[in-house]
Amino acid sequence: MSQKNLRCLPLAAAAMVVCMSAQAEYTIADGKLRLSGFGTVGVSRTNNDQAYFNYPGQGGGADRSASFDPDTKLGLQGTYKLTDTISATAQLLTKYRATGEYTPQVEWAFAKWQATPAATIRVGRIGAPFFMVSDFRDVGYANTTVRPPLEVYGQVPVSFTDGGDASYQATIGSATLTSTLWGGQTKAKYASALRSSGADLDPVLVKIRNQVGLNFQAEFDGGYTLRFGHSQGKLSVETASLGTLRSGLSGVLAGGLGAGPQALANQMLNDVTTTGQKATFTGLGASLDRDNIVLATEYTWRSIDKGVVADTTGWYVLGGYRLGTVLPYAVVSRLTVDDVNTSLNPQAAALGAAYRGAQGLINVGKVSQNTLSLGARWDFRRGMALKAQFDRISKPSSSNGLFLNPDASTASGQDFFNNKKKINVLSLAVDFVF
Repeated sequence: MSQKNLRCLPLAAAAMVVCMSAQAEYTIADGKLRLSGFGTVGVSRTNNDQAYFNYPGQGGGADRSASFDPDTKLGLQGTYKLTDTISATAQLLTKYRATGEYTPQVEWAFAKWQATPAATIRVGRIGAPFFMVSDFRDVGYANTTVRPPLEVYGQVPVSFTDGGDASYQATIGSATLTSTLWGGQTKAKYASALRSSGADLDPVLVKIRNQVGLNFQAEFDGGYTLRFGHSQGKLSVETASLGTLRSGLSGVLAGGLGAGPQALANQMLNDVTTTGQKATFTGLGASLDRDNIVLATEYTWRSIDKGVVADTTGWYVLGGYRLGTVLPYAVVSRLTVDDVNTSLNPQAAALGAAYRGAQGLINVGKVSQNTLSLGARWDFRRGMALKAQFDRISKPSSSNGLFLNPDASTASGQDFFNNKKKINVLSLAVDFVF
């Protein structure tokens, strides 16, 4: 199987679904090793050819042509019990990534020590716990909708951290309280419109160092859950486009055009450079799963000191009602840019193409949009669910929303960015666990 494309993944996942219908139980003889897996075969299409619908950061996606790329994935997980209190867990996940390929990646690889019945310590690569469903955001079967609402879950471009966490669980009355202190560092590739016309896709490299976070979760009798989380770290964004911009200004930076233009060029580069900037992320969440009623909501906000990554606020409200094995649901969600965090000196317009390139870097952070989603989930077989979902996404002018604008420098790309758009997305997915 080619590492370059792995284009047969959707077919492989579909074949696994067929196999699961014949055999869905697996056992390991000695009981120390536990293997499991999950996956999604999903297809989606939109009514717009100007930009791709995807999970933010993927190197392609769906437009008027139906695509398997946004949602199709396959994960395998294993846990080996070394002693009564120490175990090791690894998870390998293959999905469509920023490079425009289906690439396997180690999402989890940690050792766990159950120090006491209430205290747990994990060290290694763990799921970054930014959200209510961080540990299973890629497990479609564990989520009500086809995908977690992107207006909230699209704000953080990383899904794991290399470090560790420590959790303590206590019972007070009818409530189970869990507090978790976590930290580490991570990096991820993220596809955006940061390229010139006709150029190959150039994913941005996002790094977050010195991450530290604290989460609290309370679970109550009756299916109620409340959550609060806060984290901070040092954010850096690296892209070849910034290097191209610097190279294009090399003559100015060398002083060839005098002190005035040189000062403007230095200021402009400083404005669009994001290196070691303090970044914080905070989230509040609540959910209810009781009898036939399913409710969930999250409110999150992201703050960056300076650079091309904007301050944002995101939220969603989800409601559903089970009718036997079918769960119809509706979701309202919104993502707002609170502050773009940088602006260019109007006098720098004299630098021509370099100024326009720098403005393009800033425009990538303009991601405001809101979505109304209607869908239904049918649990037609143990460990398998069929989902259908319709999304009506509205984005304002001067925004790319969470879409991948293939090339913002073209007339089509500029039209998509500059004008209001209402885009319909149809999705169909089969989720499975084994």
